[in-house]
Formats: sequence, C-alpha cells, structure tokens
Amino acid sequence: MDIATSFSVLDDSYDAIVDAINILDEKIAPPSLLLLYFSEDYNYDILQSVLTKRYPDTRFLACSSCQGFMTEDGYINGQGIALWAINDISGAYGTSIVSSNGSIFNIARQAILKAINNSGRLGESPTLILLHATPGNEEEVIRGIEDVVGKNIAIIGGSAADDNVQGKWQIFNQEQQTQKGIGIAVFYPNCEVSFSFHSGYAATAHSAIATKVRGRELIELDHEPAADVYQKWIKQKFETNSSIINESSLNPLGRLVGTIHDLPYFKLAHPLMVTQTNGLKMFASIIEGERLYFMSGTDERLITRAGRVITATNGTKLNPIGGITIYCAGCMLKVQKRMKEVASFVNIAMHNKPFVCPFTFGEQGQFITGENAHGNLMISAVVFHRD
Repeated sequence: MDIATSFSVLDDSYDAIVDAINILDEKIAPPSLLLLYFSEDYNYDILQSVLTKRYPDTRFLACSSCQGFMTEDGYINGQGIALWAINDISGAYGTSIVSSNGSIFNIARQAILKAINNSGRLGESPTLILLHATPGNEEEVIRGIEDVVGKNIAIIGGSAADDNVQGKWQIFNQEQQTQKGIGIAVFYPNCEVSFSFHSGYAATAHSAIATKVRGRELIELDHEPAADVYQKWIKQKFETNSSIINESSLNPLGRLVGTIHDLPYFKLAHPLMVTQTNGLKMFASIIEGERLYFMSGTDERLITRAGRVITATNGTKLNPIGGITIYCAGCMLKVQKRMKEVASFVNIAMHNKPFVCPFTFGEQGQFITGENAHGNLMISAVVFHRD
C-alpha cells in the first residue's frame, strides 16, 4: 500500500492538472482513490475531464480550497491544485456526488449509499468516510450518513471553500459536479487508520444561553441581542452585514461536548457577520437552549496545534504511510504569514510522509469519545499507518 501527493501552480487549468498528474505518476502506481484540491480560478470542467480520461478506473473526489493548501512539500499560497493518491490493491474505495435540491437528510443517505455501492462493498460499513459538502446544513448531512452506517464510523472532512466567501466553491467526481451538494469518499483500506479532531481553544469566564435562534443566525443570548453580548465580550464594535471572520477567529463560540480526564472539550461555531436583527450569522448551527462559551485562542496555538492533532491520532506509536489533514480557512487566514511554520509542524508529526491539507469553511471529525461532529476553526486528521 502506497500514498503519494503532487501539486502544480501553473495558471492554465489543462497545463496544471497534466503537470500534477505527470508528477504523481512518477511516484505511485495507478491509484485506487484520488483526491483533488484546487483554488477557485481553475476550470473544473477541464480538471474533471482530464482526470476521467487519465484515470478511467480510479474513483476520485475533488473539492475547492481557500487560497491554497499544504502538502509534505510545504504551504502553497494562492493559486494551485494538489493531488493525493492511494494505491491499495487489497482495499476498496468509492465516491459519490449528490446535488442538494431536496431534503438534506435524504440526500446524505443517497450519497453514502451511492459511494458504498461504487466501492463494491455493498452491505459492508466502511472504515472511514471523507465528507466534502458545500457550506450549510453539515449537521444534517452527518445525521443522514449516520442513519445508514451508524454512529461508530469515523467521518472526517471539510466544507468546500473559495477565496473570499463569495459562493465560488465547487465539488465534483468522475460522474457529477455541483456548487450545492454533498461529496463523499468511502475507505476500506488494508492498513490501520487513526483519527483526531480538536479545536485548540480555551473557554473564558463568559457564557450565555442561546435563547433565540433561526437557522444559522444566533439572534439572542440570555434574551439580549446576540451581537451586543458578543461585542461586549470581545470588546469591539462591528458594522452590520460586514464580515467579521478575521476579527472573530480567535474568539469563536464553543459548545461543550464532554470531558477527557476532567478537562472539557468543545466544538466551535465561528461568527461570520452581524445581521440586520443585531444577531450573529454563524458558520455552524446553534441549538436553542445550548450554553455558548466565549472561547479564546492565540496565533501560537493555531500554528502548533495541527502537528499536535496529528500526533494525537496515535501518539508516539505512529508509523504513518500518509494522511489527510483538514485545516480551517479562518485559522489559515489569521496566521497566513506563518503558514510555513504550520506545514513544518505537520511534517514533523507525519514523519515527513505524504499528506494533503485543504483549507475549508467548516470541519468535520470524530472526537475521542466517538461522536462525529461539524465545527469551525478546528482541525481534523486521519493517518494511515502500519501496525
């Protein structure tokens, strides 16, 4: 079993994908599964066509990334495409894309069933599910997937992103492409697999109950306008309908998931903007009645935690073949000038083995307690390794 990556920063879509493929083919036999991450300026019709022709027997899943990506070769800033490939003659892999024009729950069920069917392992639960949906309703997507495979199968992934939150994201595979839907890859690998999902933020003394919620708009905290409460906590004033992604990236709102060795851990919701109702538009869904904690992070934590998350997948016993890391685009933008350091920490944790890391608008992962969840400003990692 082998894993390899390649990338290209050529401007032309055809030239870039051919360049990346040619580099990849020198490293690995025809892949059992191929992942593609790309920035918004590339023509996905061309990327899809070339991949389908060059790898007619390989399942692939493609997802747009915000302003670059990381591989074992380092941090690639701005425009580029990255390929991640696994060759596993004893394993099985399948992908699916389903457009979301109806019930998200039912579409998620269709997507996971289709991916399993395409893997040739119908009736058998996968070891791992990789999820790349377009932003919105990720919690319902997870619920639909778990309705089919149960709650014990690890889901990792990230929501498709563009460069400036303008809806230019895209997902596709060999059969379909969409700007509004669900992309899934299922893994039945012939190796050990470990997972980790962390935030790296700490709760402060401030918290409040979500007393009014509409969709992904948090309207009230403790019966007061949510934006007023949040601005009091963060000690800043924001304009209505203007992005506060960067300003709020070190101070998201946390939901308590549980405790490990008496230490609490959280899933995060990232405020996007102040709404006309003086609420907060979020990148994750809030449930009315939840207690929300004002969280605090630092640049240093954002820089070092990616490596720590990978190490946490199996501690010092890690003997990796390769891996996939999902890093929040909001965190990347906050520490963009120091992303080379982030890539270095990931490389060290991965023992310099091949990995790919897109920058996403929402992260999915499995906590140590076994709960699959969607959050923001988080890191999700999967490592394929030998015993």
